[in-house]
Amino acid sequence: MRKRNLNADLIRCVAVFSVLSVHFLLRTGFYGVPVEGTGMLIMCMYRSLFMVCVPLFMILTGYLMWEKTLSRRYYKGIAKTLEIYVMASIVCLLFKKYMLEETVTLKSSVLGILDFDAANYAWYVEMYIGLFLIIPFLNLAYHGLKTQKEKRILLLTMLFLTMLPKLVNNFDLTTPDWWLSPPVSKEYDPLVPGFFTAMYPITYYFIGAYLREYDWKISRKKNALLLILAVAVFGTYNYYRSHGVDFIWGSNSTWGGENLITAVLLFTLLLHFHPDRWPKPVQKILIYISGISFGVYLLSWVSDQIVYNGYLNPLVTEVKMRWKYYPAAVPASFLLSVCGASVLYFLRRICGGIYRKLRDNLTKRQE
Repeated sequence: MRKRNLNADLIRCVAVFSVLSVHFLLRTGFYGVPVEGTGMLIMCMYRSLFMVCVPLFMILTGYLMWEKTLSRRYYKGIAKTLEIYVMASIVCLLFKKYMLEETVTLKSSVLGILDFDAANYAWYVEMYIGLFLIIPFLNLAYHGLKTQKEKRILLLTMLFLTMLPKLVNNFDLTTPDWWLSPPVSKEYDPLVPGFFTAMYPITYYFIGAYLREYDWKISRKKNALLLILAVAVFGTYNYYRSHGVDFIWGSNSTWGGENLITAVLLFTLLLHFHPDRWPKPVQKILIYISGISFGVYLLSWVSDQIVYNGYLNPLVTEVKMRWKYYPAAVPASFLLSVCGASVLYFLRRICGGIYRKLRDNLTKRQE
């Protein structure tokens, strides 16, 4: 029996908690106030840390699925993801209809589920379905390379195509002294081709596969220091780029070079922890939350509505004053999402049991 990879569980838990942490900025109005003052500098660093949420999931996908091959059994593996997505979408639709009093019809619900709009955070599902379908072919390409050097060249090529453009194509190089007023510079003068940036999930996937095969030998202390340095530098840089205006995303997006660096540093740091030495109750909690993390992610939209729109924002009207409530707001939203996801996965097991029983009875009758 294969030993459970508790480090993967740890990474998945940190990733889903980071999702809720970065959504804290969205829900408390961070993107609608000018970037200035010490508080905004701290929040820019906060954002640089927690924007690793989705990249962590993508790297973990490559880390865990790097040996998957083309087979009927493999493609059946997408069923659980789709089932949880549909169930979470129904919950979101019911919340919109009965709590937010939005107009929700059967037709709009079906179209919303098919268009990945019913669950508001479901863009990731749309991306993952495409990635899942091509993973066996990505693995054929990766394992077709014979040496570590060839695989490094593959990574460098993907980084050049998908990550570098967002890092270097957002400077106004034609305006004199543009660096004195950095907010005017967004995406002006391309220095490298940017056509393939939407392929960034494949880049993260290959990074995960590479780390699974070769790892990254670095001490935890040095790894942690590099992560802290990266968060501080990138946070300060984004503060500088957005100073005086609303936050400018620039290279600090999911497919930006900044998040690539911080995500890899955090991934490798978590990879070299030893959760197998932690107390058994902690391990069980880790495994449980990891197992329902997809549902937690999708239902966090509902819990965010309850925590922020229902309580925090009406009570604390000044945006910058809301940030001190992070230690209460994010754990509250996370706990609500865990409870909701627990019910969702329980219902899925019940429905699965009923389906299997009906299938077995039908098979017996045919015999």
